[in-house]
Amino acid sequence: MDRLNSIRAFVSVGEISSFVRAADTLDLTVPRVSRMVSDLESQLGTRLLQRTTRRTSLTETGRLYLERCRQILKDIDEAEAVVSEHAVQASGQLRLVAPTLFALRKLPPVLARFQQLHPRVTLEIIVADQSVNLVNEEFDLGILPARRVTGMSVVSRHLTKTDRYICASPGYIAQYGAPTHPSQLVNHRYLAFHTEQGDNEMVFHAPDGEKIPVHPNRSLSSNNVGMVREGALAGMGIATLSGYLVDDDVKAGNLCRLMPDYRLPDREFRLVYASRKFLSLKVRSFIEVALAHFQPGAHRK
Repeated sequence: MDRLNSIRAFVSVGEISSFVRAADTLDLTVPRVSRMVSDLESQLGTRLLQRTTRRTSLTETGRLYLERCRQILKDIDEAEAVVSEHAVQASGQLRLVAPTLFALRKLPPVLARFQQLHPRVTLEIIVADQSVNLVNEEFDLGILPARRVTGMSVVSRHLTKTDRYICASPGYIAQYGAPTHPSQLVNHRYLAFHTEQGDNEMVFHAPDGEKIPVHPNRSLSSNNVGMVREGALAGMGIATLSGYLVDDDVKAGNLCRLMPDYRLPDREFRLVYASRKFLSLKVRSFIEVALAHFQPGAHRK
């Protein structure tokens, strides 16, 4: 910064050919401006200005340096103007990563509202059901299941929770029956979203508060929850699926919710970003819109 200020002082003196007038323009003392130019000459190892008691003029080297410094300062001023504009009006590209079906089922109204409020921001939505590295993959923001945030060196905050249903198709139930207690799941075909439980254990909460651990036998597993849903619709087995994915299927009679009195912990989704420090306006704005949508009551407080 001192080098940059010295360059500004030199350019001002070189253009005006006067230390006194340059000091007045820069709102500095004449000795201060003289010292800044002298320090710059010392750093460069050459004289930029010829000084006499009557006038100040540029040396040949000084004229060449002045031309380049003018352009450098212009570029810096333009860059700072762009940054300042971004600081008062959200703009640019926002790269967001989210799980596939959460993005498809839950994000469209959030994205529409955000672009209505911030039309100068372009959105790039990446859907991914595997782990991501926000920094290395240059994402501005992520919406991730809470289990995938654990251990990450990021800032995260609660966004929303979803119910988890145990469900199967009427065809499967007609052929194999329906379990009435979590312990009976081991006798059934189970379709697993294989990132949801690393050790294959499910812990149900009974109406009386009892915790019931279960290790179902997987007949199919997939890293895509949409594949698991399709398998359940096809009668391939019993699946654990988020309510927002299957509410319509249950209402239409294509899937049946099983053991509703025995609950699994809700699935939490969190907003994730690299750092609170120097958070861009576009990211802050998206966070506000997302929280207002998913937590309307809390957001108003």
